Amino acid sequence: MGKKTSPQKPVYAHHRLLRELVTINHGDEYAPLPKELDQIARKFSEEGGSWYRLYHGSVDDMTHLRKVLQAAVKQGLVSKESEWGV
Repeated sequence: MGKKTSPQKPVYAHHRLLRELVTINHGDEYAPLPKELDQIARKFSEEGGSWYRLYHGSVDDMTHLRKVLQAAVKQGLVSKESEWGV
């Protein structure tokens, strides 16, 4: 049986990491969708970031990921939590 991806309990590791970084750096007002997280992850990789190095403790890749995420938030590419809490 396959697992289903949901915004509240993402299945993929990069979704969980990015959601945690959004919460830590930008507060609970943001609720990124899985497709937005995929776009951020793709941009990170396109700019030379490595998920392999990041998950093995690369500080440089973590710094780069945080910059990519910050740029995405600044450009309005990350959804804010809806007013009704859904």
